[in-house]
Amino acid sequence: MNQVSAQVGGIDSVKVEVPAELIRKTYKMELPKGWRVQDGCKDELCSLLSPADTLSYFDRFTENINITVNKLPSASYTVDKYASYSISYLPKVVKGFKLISKKKLKSNVYLIEYTGEKSNFNQTWKQYYYVKNSKVFIVTFASEAKNYDYYLPIVEASLKSFRLL
Repeated sequence: MNQVSAQVGGIDSVKVEVPAELIRKTYKMELPKGWRVQDGCKDELCSLLSPADTLSYFDRFTENINITVNKLPSASYTVDKYASYSISYLPKVVKGFKLISKKKLKSNVYLIEYTGEKSNFNQTWKQYYYVKNSKVFIVTFASEAKNYDYYLPIVEASLKSFRLL
């Protein structure tokens, strides 16, 4: 975290924490406080990892935000079409897939939430699709299902800070 000290009307100094920011060639996003960028982060695939939690005796699952960038089949491929494709594909890779919600946020932005089992963990995901320049930018928050409500307020501002450049 970057810290800034300032002289403010009679107060000696105030420390203002500025969120750490991930800046790539085509997008940027603030990191949740205390999270780190996984080694090997690239423009097309980057993971943000939570610190080990103390919610249970032994934490085997690391909550994460993944950013993936894929080329689309054509320039006319819309965010609606991609969301529809994704919703039909996810049951093939997520055991017990259950769609919780889906919503188009902007003409090029779609949000889905779903739950199921993957890698032997019951998980809940919040996934955004952004379409621009024949590419889909997929921003996915993954949490152990039992911890989702705890982590969501921690990551929500970061998820909403995602911007295409």
